[in-house]
This record gives sequence, structure tokens and C-alpha cells, in this order.
Amino acid sequence: MILAGTFREHEDLQDEIDVLFENEADMNLLSFVRFLPATLKATNEKCEWRDDTMPEESISLIASGGGADWDTVNDITGLPCVTAECNKLKVGDVLLLAAGAEVVVVLSVNVAAQTIELAKRGWGGTTATVQGVGAFTAYIIGNAQIDGSDPMDGSQKTPTECYNYVQIFEDTAEVSGKVMRSRITMNSEMARQLGVKLKRLLSQLNFAMLNGVREKYAERATMQGVRNRTTLTSNVAGALSVAKLYTAVTAMINAGGSPSAFHGSAKTIGDLEQLLPTFIESSTSDWHAKLTVKKVSMLGMSIEVHVDKHIVAGELLIVDYNRVSYGTQNSEEATGSFKAYEIERNGKQWKKHVVGYYTMRQKQAAASVCRMYGIT
Repeated sequence: MILAGTFREHEDLQDEIDVLFENEADMNLLSFVRFLPATLKATNEKCEWRDDTMPEESISLIASGGGADWDTVNDITGLPCVTAECNKLKVGDVLLLAAGAEVVVVLSVNVAAQTIELAKRGWGGTTATVQGVGAFTAYIIGNAQIDGSDPMDGSQKTPTECYNYVQIFEDTAEVSGKVMRSRITMNSEMARQLGVKLKRLLSQLNFAMLNGVREKYAERATMQGVRNRTTLTSNVAGALSVAKLYTAVTAMINAGGSPSAFHGSAKTIGDLEQLLPTFIESSTSDWHAKLTVKKVSMLGMSIEVHVDKHIVAGELLIVDYNRVSYGTQNSEEATGSFKAYEIERNGKQWKKHVVGYYTMRQKQAAASVCRMYGIT
């Protein structure tokens, strides 16, 4: 028997995990654990990072009535632009206006007066065009400075502080004294028990990565999953169609993401395969070279397709693997990946504690995952 408080040597279970992933067919249905990059190394219970914040590429402008401002073809001074939009602009920004593909260059920005001034209308031979009364969009297509002028003011955007907690996943494998005295050797039975417990814990980890909610109460903490943090959604509200699939993928690309894989339930992935049968191919995974996976060819990309038993039947997740990762809490003493610690061994029983410390990071919520829901 090992006394409480004494140091216990641990048994790394990574080899057992590899064997499970390779040999157990049902482990193929834990797609997040299998395919999401396991690169994150947290040093504390609270895992913090600064989220990416991309500068705006378009602004919303408001035209005024009465033959003035944006609804004329020659006005370049005192053009209305609300404070929030003024703060997105810099002197020299080149704007592509909505109507007539007119191009203009910003000469000055007056945040207090909520106006901007232009160098001229109809820049570069484009046609000065009435922009109409109401709101319209202008796209920032570059910045043109005067040669030899002083550097412009910095355009730094304050990054968003994000965090997640490390969650403990644990179970106990035990062999009774009767088994230890039977024809079944205790070592083989303990190995079987460890495999069973490890499969259960990996399944729980996969479920938490999808549906977990972030909270800490006293000394108990749970980590946040992708469904809870994702902000980009697409309501299919019916049968999956080619048009709705492309709409969701395009929305994710416009948000700055780069789709790596579709993750869905068996039914949803089945619908996807039937919807695009000629565009489904089997080839080596871009993320796990030893595995052969199915891919969908669309928009010049090969997007992997994975079935996950823990995803809601009416949902399909589009995931950017460059922005979502999971990992363990590491310390100087040990890593937080699944390990087995012997806690008791005597004539009546043999117990091993199986435990892992895991968390995940999702950067740029709108670009990292798009959740399609309402699929019937």
C-alpha cells in the first residue's frame, strides 16, 4: 500500500492513446480529439491570450439630403461620417464608393465634427457619382500618402483579451483481489481497464471541446467549447443545399477564416456527401499525414470532412484549424496529458488513477468556426 502524500511514479498513456486511435473504430468518431491541432501548452489554470483584431476594410457612410454632401458630384468638404466610422479612417485612405465605382482619397478627418474632407471627387478618371440619400458602404482599398511627408499616425487596434480554464478529466481503474487470483492475469486486466477508462475520458474530452461552458466556482473549473464561443452562425432552416453551404463558407472567408474541415453528425455528413457526390475525394489528411480522409473540393480549397458522434444532428461546423487548438497544462514537474498513477496495491485490490488537464484556445471567434444549424 502507498501512503497518502508520498510521490507516485506516473505511467504516460500516450502510447495507449495512439493504439486506441489506430485500432478502435469508434475512436474515429471523436473528430475534435483526433484532428484538432494539439499544440497548446498552458502554464496556469487560467489560459490567457490576446485575440487577433483585423483593421476594418470597409466603413458605412451616411448621405444627407437637399442637394448637398454625398448626394452631389462635386462636394469634397464637410462630408458626414459618424464618429465610429471616422475612427476607422486615416488621412490618405483610398475609398471605393458604392455607386458608380467612384474612387476618392481622404484629405482630412474631423472626429469632433463627424466629417471628412476629400482631395477630389472622381479620382483617377473614375466618374464622380451621386451616392444617394441614406447609408452606403465605402471600401478602404489602400492608402496614398504625399511623397516625402511625415509618417502617418499609428493605426493600432487594442487586442481583445481572451481566456479559458483548464479542466480536469479523471477516472480510476481498479482490479479486485478475486480477479488477481483468477486465471486472468492482473496485468492484462489492468491494461484492459486502463483502455476502457481512457476511451471514456477521451470521449468526455471531445464532448467538452464541442459543448463545454467556461466557468470557475471555488476550486472547480470547466473549459469553454467551440459552440459556446463561436459568434458566426448560419441558420439553414431546412434541408442542406449547395447555395446555403456556399453561403456559410463564404461568410467564414469574409470574416478572415480559412476553412480546414467540416465536422458534423453522421446524418449531416451523409447529407453533405449526397449533396456534392462528384466533389468528394479521398486523400491524405493535411493535418495528419498517416490518415486518409474524405475532402470536399470547393472554391479552390480541399476541405476535410469528419463525422463526430457528439455534434448535434442538425448542425454542421466549419472549422479553421489555424485558429483553434487544444492542449494541456504544463508545469516543471509534469505535463497535463493523460497519465496513470498507482494509488493503491494490496492483496484485495489494485487501483490506478487516470487523469489529464486539458484546455483549448479559439482565436478570432468569427473567423475560426462557423456553426450551421437548423438542418432538417
